[in-house]
Amino acid sequence: MGASMLTATIAFPAESTEPPNFDRGRQLLEKIEDPSLFTFDEPEIELEELLPDLDRESDLVDENGEVLFEYARRAGLVVINNLEEALDSRETTFLTVANYRLYISGGLSNGGTPTDATKAIWDAYKLPESVLLAMGFIPDYEQPLSRANGSGDHTPLTDTDVVDAIALGLGTSPEWPGTDTLKWIAEAIGKVRDEPGGRDPREYREEFTEEHAFDPREDSFLAQYVNEEIGKVGEEESEDRQCPHDP
Repeated sequence: MGASMLTATIAFPAESTEPPNFDRGRQLLEKIEDPSLFTFDEPEIELEELLPDLDRESDLVDENGEVLFEYARRAGLVVINNLEEALDSRETTFLTVANYRLYISGGLSNGGTPTDATKAIWDAYKLPESVLLAMGFIPDYEQPLSRANGSGDHTPLTDTDVVDAIALGLGTSPEWPGTDTLKWIAEAIGKVRDEPGGRDPREYREEFTEEHAFDPREDSFLAQYVNEEIGKVGEEESEDRQCPHDP
């Protein structure tokens, strides 16, 4: 049977000024009393692996098959300790993608776990989501990085945060007074882009084109939002430069 490549990943905001806060996760774990928040697939087997010193005669689950929270909490502390060690080990590396720092470990395997760090990262997802968030991790990194997706208010604003803010501002306002509405939208956009308020429109478009290396008028979606008159002015001036009038 051939070997397979197995990997484990866990995401953290790339621009965070603080490292993962494992102590905050441990503190929150001590307050959790609902064992159903943990996601053990095979509770008894997994608890015995994480807590090898347990009395083999101990009941690890109740009559309903739920993990006893005393053992779930103890196992959770081991998971956090293992994760902290794993992310600081040579078995783990990271890369930055779309504002996420993805910690990665893995390797070739014939069925077992390729590295201890791989298992430590996999085990992290057995913790309650609130504990992962408390440490600063992003459980669902398939979604855009944003405060609504758990990045927290200690991380820099992202494009998605600003779009969420504009959607909330418009959606929760019974009326949209023209000038005032445009002003706060421009200020919100200014958190992640050059603020569009009080700018020469043509210069703003040209700066956008230069920064992104493409003309927004050539994109079927963005072109809908470029003022047509500004586009015409730019084209007319370009034609004037190419074909000067006869004296």
